[in-house]
Amino acid sequence: MDRPAKISVLIPVYNVAPYVGACLQSICSQTLKDLEIICADDASTDESASIVKEWMAKDSRIRLVSAPVNGGISRTRNLLMKHAGGEFLMMVDSDDWLEVDALERMYETACACHADRLVCGYRYYYEDEPDRENFFLPGSGTDADKSWIFCTPDTIGQVHHGTNGLMIRRSVVEACGRRFPGGLVCEDMYFHYVTYPFCKRASIVREPLYVYRKRAGSITEEFTSGYSLKSLDYVKVALLILEAWKEDGLIEEYRTAFLKMLVMSVRNVRKYAPHSEQKDVTRTVCRVLREEGLYRPQEDDGRLTAREAKLLKSWLAGKSELGFSYYWKKMRKRVPQLFRH
Repeated sequence: MDRPAKISVLIPVYNVAPYVGACLQSICSQTLKDLEIICADDASTDESASIVKEWMAKDSRIRLVSAPVNGGISRTRNLLMKHAGGEFLMMVDSDDWLEVDALERMYETACACHADRLVCGYRYYYEDEPDRENFFLPGSGTDADKSWIFCTPDTIGQVHHGTNGLMIRRSVVEACGRRFPGGLVCEDMYFHYVTYPFCKRASIVREPLYVYRKRAGSITEEFTSGYSLKSLDYVKVALLILEAWKEDGLIEEYRTAFLKMLVMSVRNVRKYAPHSEQKDVTRTVCRVLREEGLYRPQEDDGRLTAREAKLLKSWLAGKSELGFSYYWKKMRKRVPQLFRH
């Protein structure tokens, strides 16, 4: 029986003809050669699949699987994982690329730390401003001389939950049995929170090994506009995580971690969603907290920040906490936009 590749690089493809070639170039040129490179075409209507096939003729490590109809990013990633056989899975979007030694650095770190999941930093590439430099270097609760942390309820929020630049041991994903949820834009948050409890160690590579392309009209740009209903998915995903942890018998152990994640989710909804949706979100959160008995002040407040505890108390009491300061911040954000014309 053939030994599995060290890393399965998983690339979802949909209408990215201008970009997918550069993505594949960066992966085929990696200093770590023991790879399988799997592309999944989500029924593209441009030349994306043809470009992947051209690269297949150049590099035998590349495979292409195709969806019969367009199903979205979650279904495409699930299809990719179904076909992967590597020791680790590495997620790369088809309009992004990797620094030449990214996979070698991450795999060596995984082996040295016995890590089940790793995340690395980003270098952002702005199409409209190619000379602009901007980086995201994920932090963690590790000491300066320690490159890994144990995966526990206390550390789950310390590891960046984004899928891009994530490398995770395939056996962990199989043991968990969870996949990306369809039809939601916060699918990466779900995948992080449901797989993390099945990992033993996580490592954060604090270098920008992943190059994240920022382009106009992307889902991320629309999502952060402040008027997107898609941002409501934060709370929808939080509730899906709750159900998964209940099914897996983890909710009592991870209850405070869930409360922290719920606060983060609601604050993101408030940041990005229309005002008209805020009270409905509060009512949903209030109902869930009451029905599930999740917030227990005497047990939890020592592990929550003062702000987290205050918000949870107000929601449990049925209050929205949408006071003057909240609307003032929203108004200040809108004022420059009103005078652009």
